[in-house]
Amino acid sequence: MTLFRRYLGYPINLFVMLTAGLVFVAVVGCQTSFSGAEQATSKSPTAEATATSLLVQTRATRVSPTVTATATPEDNTIILTFWTVESISPEAEGESGDFISNSLRGFRRSNPNTEVNLVLKKASGKGGVVDFLRTAKEVAPSVLPDVAVMNATDLNQALSDNLIQSLDGRLDRSIVQDLLPAARKMGTVNDRLVGVPLGLEMQHVVYNTLVFTDTPMLWTDIFTKNTRYLFPAKGVNGLVNDATLFQYFSAGGELIDEQGVLEINEQVLRRVLDTYQQALDNGTIEPSILEASIPEELWPIYLEGRAGVSQISVRQYLTDRELLNNSIYAAGPVIIEDDTPVAITHGWVLVLVTDDPARQKAALSLIEWFLSTNNNATWNNINKSIPTRDTAFQQLASGDPYWSFLSEQLNTARPQPGFTGYDQFGRIVQQAVQQVISGEATPEEATATAIDALAP
Repeated sequence: MTLFRRYLGYPINLFVMLTAGLVFVAVVGCQTSFSGAEQATSKSPTAEATATSLLVQTRATRVSPTVTATATPEDNTIILTFWTVESISPEAEGESGDFISNSLRGFRRSNPNTEVNLVLKKASGKGGVVDFLRTAKEVAPSVLPDVAVMNATDLNQALSDNLIQSLDGRLDRSIVQDLLPAARKMGTVNDRLVGVPLGLEMQHVVYNTLVFTDTPMLWTDIFTKNTRYLFPAKGVNGLVNDATLFQYFSAGGELIDEQGVLEINEQVLRRVLDTYQQALDNGTIEPSILEASIPEELWPIYLEGRAGVSQISVRQYLTDRELLNNSIYAAGPVIIEDDTPVAITHGWVLVLVTDDPARQKAALSLIEWFLSTNNNATWNNINKSIPTRDTAFQQLASGDPYWSFLSEQLNTARPQPGFTGYDQFGRIVQQAVQQVISGEATPEEATATAIDALAP
């Protein structure tokens, strides 16, 4: 009996071929050409290394057929189809890949009547998980998975398109009650729990204690020290960067008005841009931060002692903390004392796709397996991220003050928005940030341009 099987998926047009009396859903590259079809890889503990090597060698030129099998009278085994991304699969590098492999083997041992077909999809865009779910539902619903992994920002669209099922009243109650509020917030759309993150990612700052004797809680605390503050101002995919979204939310800005209409709080945006202009004028920030999309791109500058404060991801801090001297973690600086720091969280979520009650029980068992306290703690310990269950969080925290700090930040954190219309907001505000930091416009001009751009 196979332990689990892997298949690869790429941007495709789906069509059905009838061959030797069996129906296969063949995946033909519409953006990338492929030839042949890789056979399903049966894996056992002794054959795993060979099978993995074969898969890696053939993945560039071959595509496996994606087949959703069901129980038959001769075999009571249910074969679940699980769509995921490479970073959360046996193909992930190092310990992450080993963890997924071991977890699937453990699930198989504990659920002898259930097997898992693992299908890799792109993380986003054309040919990504959500794009494939939408296309397959219209063209070939038989290939739809039972369980999938997707970016939390895709949950709104997936639910709107009826691609995923609610977990309310379905997912094990003990898991739901144990979710950190930040994790539950990330997986909730329209007051319904529709996804559960495997882990949470977040940013904060570190500061040099040789420059600051007290924690720089305000921008003015940094201004008085004649030092630099590094944060990636470029943003990702054209959307507003996390540091600016942090400033906007911390200053009381919202994205939706009381009538449910997308809005930019003019007063708050102007305050944020005015602060950036002041920081530019006194050398606290430089236009070069517009070249960085993620904190890791600026981190070497801080390590070289050329900045007193730097944005950093939880992952980077946990990776380098033993190497850091004269550095302390803190929440990002806010504009005035009355502002409440609001960190931005990111994550990949597990979702239930199948609407077949007979398959949902097995599918939920797979989701719950990955969300067990030990698995959740192990996965996040490997990936240097934040567990989503409180029991797993406490297991990793183990009295470490840094984890107490993270807990405080999570209490006010908000997930990166993913609702329809956010892209417009994110691009408009990011453009305003770029105009001010590059010197193309004053804060007043950039704010006015942003408000006009959002106007109907």
